[in-house]
Amino acid sequence: MAVRPTVSRFPIDEDAQESSGLPWGVTVTPFASKDENGQSPVYGTEGHLLPRCDNCYAYFNTYCELEQWVWSCALCGTLNGLSSHAIARYSCPESCAEMTSSFIDLELPIEDPEEETIQARPVYVAAVDLSSSEEFLELTKSALQAALEALGPGSLFGLATFSHKVGLYDVQGPIPVVKNVFIPSDSEGTLPVEMEDVMPLLQFLAPVDTCKDNITAALDTLRPTTSWERTNGAGQGIDGILMGGRGFGVAMEALFKYLGSEYGNTFALARVFAFISGPPDYGAGQLDTRRYGEQYASKGEDADRALLPEQTPFYKDLAAVAVQAGVCVDIFAVTNEYTDLASLKFLSIESGGSLFLYSSTDDSTLPQDIYRMLSRPYAFGCVLRLRTSSEFKPGHSYGHFFPDPQYENVQHIICCDSYATYAYDFDFINAVGFSRYASEQPVLQIAFQYTVVVPPEELSDSGNKHSLKRRLRIRTLQFGIARNVNELYDSVDPEAVLSVLVHKVILASLEQGVREGRMLLHDWLVILTAQYNDAYKLVAYKSGSPITGQVDVAFSQCPQLQPLPRLVFALLRNPLLCLHEEGVHPDYRIYLQCLFSALGPSSLHRAVYPVLTSYSSPDKQAYPRHSLSRAALITSGSPIFFLDAFTTLIVFYSSTADPSLPFPPPQDCLLRNTINKLKQDRSITPKLIFIRGGQDDASIFESYLIEEQDVDGSGLTSVMGFVSFLEDVTQGVLEYMK
Repeated sequence: MAVRPTVSRFPIDEDAQESSGLPWGVTVTPFASKDENGQSPVYGTEGHLLPRCDNCYAYFNTYCELEQWVWSCALCGTLNGLSSHAIARYSCPESCAEMTSSFIDLELPIEDPEEETIQARPVYVAAVDLSSSEEFLELTKSALQAALEALGPGSLFGLATFSHKVGLYDVQGPIPVVKNVFIPSDSEGTLPVEMEDVMPLLQFLAPVDTCKDNITAALDTLRPTTSWERTNGAGQGIDGILMGGRGFGVAMEALFKYLGSEYGNTFALARVFAFISGPPDYGAGQLDTRRYGEQYASKGEDADRALLPEQTPFYKDLAAVAVQAGVCVDIFAVTNEYTDLASLKFLSIESGGSLFLYSSTDDSTLPQDIYRMLSRPYAFGCVLRLRTSSEFKPGHSYGHFFPDPQYENVQHIICCDSYATYAYDFDFINAVGFSRYASEQPVLQIAFQYTVVVPPEELSDSGNKHSLKRRLRIRTLQFGIARNVNELYDSVDPEAVLSVLVHKVILASLEQGVREGRMLLHDWLVILTAQYNDAYKLVAYKSGSPITGQVDVAFSQCPQLQPLPRLVFALLRNPLLCLHEEGVHPDYRIYLQCLFSALGPSSLHRAVYPVLTSYSSPDKQAYPRHSLSRAALITSGSPIFFLDAFTTLIVFYSSTADPSLPFPPPQDCLLRNTINKLKQDRSITPKLIFIRGGQDDASIFESYLIEEQDVDGSGLTSVMGFVSFLEDVTQGVLEYMK
């Protein structure tokens, strides 16, 4: 469990927090196997017997004071009694995880051991769009072949298709058999028969161990529905115009109910992989994609606001059905047409799944992404709870979860891998804050309860059955208090600040539009710069005009704040916050919102402001980091540059590089090893591009050199170089300080 606060020393009170201009919060990656310093948790047992505070329900931890019969809670100070079992347990403190570490992982008993092995069969269902092209289906088949290789023994797999009908495959016999049910065309309708009546679920879910060849044979039979089939099945509208044929909404609803009937009996978690090649345009859940186009001029609508909210509550309601059925949904959209991911995204983000978007089948990393996703460990049925000491409380929480309807600050996560990151910001309970003379320091406790499937090879006595393990992971942290604003600024983690900012800006964009999100971000930097200049007494004012000093917009007195102007500048230039008229596809923006809001701080930093490194040869690094400008390339004099933009990795050989340098870099060199390690540690598969300057098209590399003035010459106000941007911020600061 990695936890990164925006400031490692907390503000002393509300005034200090307000006057600093900094967001106050943390990012949490609960299923990360190590903490932010590389330390693993201490493992233990009997998590259900861990003492809890009678007042605030916090768990006993190393910061609590322990007497012979009682302990005082480190979060609220309440004195609690100890049970006779706990007294005996704590008489040998070195044998208890909670006495030796503030980061622990404890086993919990499974409520009904009889069900433990029944539920432990992992279930995977592929739902494939047949209202698509041959190319789309070929890519989907490759992806599912990769998925079958990644699935562990004992897994169950089901293959379903959708178009104007839903198809269920029985692959357990000698020849794959498909049974189809036609989807009613009306927007209120559901399937005329229950899926269980079409094919019993355990006939549909085939053991991967024994049926892999049959599943492959079934995949080979997939064909796109022809226009003739669609004309007959989906019917024709006015003047014979073809009316749709992608009944995605009905198919998903039927699948969730089908799987939900066995939730808790056959499985504890099912994952549905939905492969879609365009917008749902048939039956219940169909989406009107005409809202994307040239119609805004006539309607007077703001495109940046109109395309961000969902157009129907159908998929948000359906996500609740998935969650109830213990189903996690991953959406793989392979399309360049408007699909309205703003409506579809709830299926994945609320169920703990992922949303992937590929604009074409040609260079898609879909097979690698699905293999990578299934190969890494994940937890499910998770509950995340954050508690604080009594002077402050969590404000907003951000991330892909659904909040508990009853308890505050409790989030449910259907499926959580080691990369999934969540964020919180904090508020003071009252104006007093952390009293200047109090000896107590602020304490934060994060409890993460989760289940994992333990494969047979890790269990000595299980025969060939998987087993479920329920665990409780607890991290308790104590923070110092900043006595003044300088101490606060010196304790900033710029990457954690960026994470919280991105969440806030996405929320503002969704509620008020992209323009509002941009203004919020720009104004935040202006206010922070003004507060910093005021704190360091760099600019003094008299009767409305500055009389001394120059505005320090580069934060030259405080190294911890120096990356922030560049990060804000890069975020304003990111497609996430580009305006509609700048040509950003609305689905791509939604994809970025979903991606960015689940990334950890270091990954997000690369996605927003890529890391540019130079090499004097493929085996020798020259400089570890450059600014993203042509000037940096020219002045460095290095022949090779490596740019890591998180989703894309580019190796660029300058046009003046010695022709004897091997291109592309050889497999066993330092640069290749660096690339391979980065790819291995990444949650998605980055595209790797090699460019030789002067010979190949270098426009994709140059598009990342965002610090230039008017790079694309479009004249749009948002397209300004970094120097002009700092001048603009300076003007904003002078206005603000008047």
